[in-house]
Amino acid sequence: MLLKLKQTAAKYSYMLGGYVALLLAFIGAILPVMPTTVFLIIALWCFTRSSDSLEAWLLNHPKFGCILRDWRTCQVIPKKAKYFATFSMIGSLVLTGYLYNFSWLQAGLFMVFAFICNYLFSKPSSVTEMVHTRRHKYINLALTIISVCLLTLWQGYFVQP
Repeated sequence: MLLKLKQTAAKYSYMLGGYVALLLAFIGAILPVMPTTVFLIIALWCFTRSSDSLEAWLLNHPKFGCILRDWRTCQVIPKKAKYFATFSMIGSLVLTGYLYNFSWLQAGLFMVFAFICNYLFSKPSSVTEMVHTRRHKYINLALTIISVCLLTLWQGYFVQP
């Protein structure tokens, strides 16, 4: 009986998490500052563990279903989403650089954003694109080197002597 109670509590916790993620995805669809797809993926993950009907609804949704099915099968991130995320992160870095002196905040944001961009561009942009090609490895290496160089330049530009 205790095991059944734990399973039921876990199921409803996942369902609640799915609804919260779906609400955040809806807000992200309205506000340009918040992502949508990430929260849809989280909602799909939660609904997979809690409700077959809500999982099917998300996977068959006319607008987001294709993106979620591609993510589930091949971990595809569309080019448009990659570039939008990258330019949004660059914009927020520049804005914090102008609003604040260079500090641990900018360094931390820069490193987190560099890892996120590296992850985004390591994933295929379409189902037909090969994931583990030598080209992707070189692109990731170049992005890492560029990130380190930019962090060094950024520190030199915003640090006041």
